Amino acid sequence: MDLRQFLMCLSLCTAFALSKPTEKKDRVHHEPQLSDKVHNDAQSFDYDHDAFLGAEEAKTFDQLTPEESKERLGMIVDKIDADKDGFVTEGELKSWIKHAQKKYIYDNVENQWQEFDMNQDGLISWDEYRNVTYGTYLDDPDPDDGFNYKQMMVRDERRFKMADKDGDLIATKEEFTAFLHPEEYDYMKDIVVQETMEDIDKNADGFIDLEEYIGDMYSHDGNTDEPEWVKTEREQFVEFRDKNRDGKMDKEETKDWILPSDYDHAEAEARHLVYESDQNKVSPARPTQSILD
Repeated sequence: MDLRQFLMCLSLCTAFALSKPTEKKDRVHHEPQLSDKVHNDAQSFDYDHDAFLGAEEAKTFDQLTPEESKERLGMIVDKIDADKDGFVTEGELKSWIKHAQKKYIYDNVENQWQEFDMNQDGLISWDEYRNVTYGTYLDDPDPDDGFNYKQMMVRDERRFKMADKDGDLIATKEEFTAFLHPEEYDYMKDIVVQETMEDIDKNADGFIDLEEYIGDMYSHDGNTDEPEWVKTEREQFVEFRDKNRDGKMDKEETKDWILPSDYDHAEAEARHLVYESDQNKVSPARPTQSILD
């Protein structure tokens, strides 16, 4: 798909867009919806607008003139075209949509970066993170707030080392993002599962049994009658979570529970936008190649 065709489609989209004890704790990590708008291009392009720009950025475009919108979209499309070949592929567009939807994560990392990058070298070492986060607490062997800071530090160090791909104990911004938001990175998912199991597995046998599963979500707090959702969760554990019916969840069963394979909204939206923008309607099923020759 030619960049000019893609830009025109986006311009049209922009123009049309003018816990309490009884509450359930949810440990499941779902891919968020791209927009809370209805996806119906016959009525408006609001959904596509939010998906492509991110909901917050989309609001700023509502204040622009059509000419200003087209100019800004042109700059964005140049960023999407990662290989600078003059075409936008499904793969490039999917990556951009995922980036736009995760803007809040990148903003969170930016907000914390200066606090931890003490020597201002553009990197964050484990020593820098440890000193900022735990320095004063480790001097007190018996803190009165009830937290075991040494144990927390060991857990953080393990996660930091997992995020640090080259093993030099110095994190780039991408590695630090993986450290702070491990659920967003495939190579960090094992640590998410491990930390979850450690939180819930009270008897430290390496598994999560039914009572541990329920106990993590719900505290009886003296109540004898369980809410209906707790009864449903007991049934879910027996029928779906404990796949091998041995009365407990192992690592793989826990991973299936907290990190389900969701429908890929970004991939579907990328395919939709490419199809609508591609005048020749050449198959978009080859994301590593240009849509048009």
